[in-house]
Amino acid sequence: MNKAAAQLSRKAAGAEKHVLGSIGPSGKIIMMGEVTEDELYEVYKEQSMALAEGGADAIIIETFTDLQEAVIATKAAKENTSCEVICTMTFDKSPDDKFFTMMGVTPADMVEALVSAGADIIGANCGNGMEDMIGIVKEIREANSSIPILIHANAGVPEYVDGNTVFKESPKVTASFIPALIEAGANTIGGCCGTTPEHIKKIRETINTL
Repeated sequence: MNKAAAQLSRKAAGAEKHVLGSIGPSGKIIMMGEVTEDELYEVYKEQSMALAEGGADAIIIETFTDLQEAVIATKAAKENTSCEVICTMTFDKSPDDKFFTMMGVTPADMVEALVSAGADIIGANCGNGMEDMIGIVKEIREANSSIPILIHANAGVPEYVDGNTVFKESPKVTASFIPALIEAGANTIGGCCGTTPEHIKKIRETINTL
């Protein structure tokens, strides 16, 4: 399935565009004994190789909350493909305006571990709107002044309305935070949950004016 997905993406993108193969977390917890490190490595190795064989230029390991698992996935992709390897984790904002993953990892915590594991690009995705990503980028930049940073934010913080998850942030509002995000140190900016083509278009238009 991964190989076929990459092949279809490559066909749609053409030779001049980049194709990123996405890898998400397993949902298993190493410390609970649900899976071993070796088992995770083999799974991520298989998936990474399939995406690369299908034509992916880069592997993006995203939406991770467990740093140990993120490191394993990063190593598996880096050691078994020639793809660029990107790793982004998902952070929640605490009442005192600090950021942690569900497993207690801070943006600063992940930097050295992921860079040492071979990540070419690191960052954050999901969990937050573009405004909160500014603080996350600043923390990453304080820990490492040169690693490229990728941010894929939601279209605002998710809200539950009548049993449904909705994202109310308009393209204009999302784009208004782009200058500050770039100033903080972000290199590549995209969208996650709730993002529409109009959000991406507005982000691009804003960047063009800077």
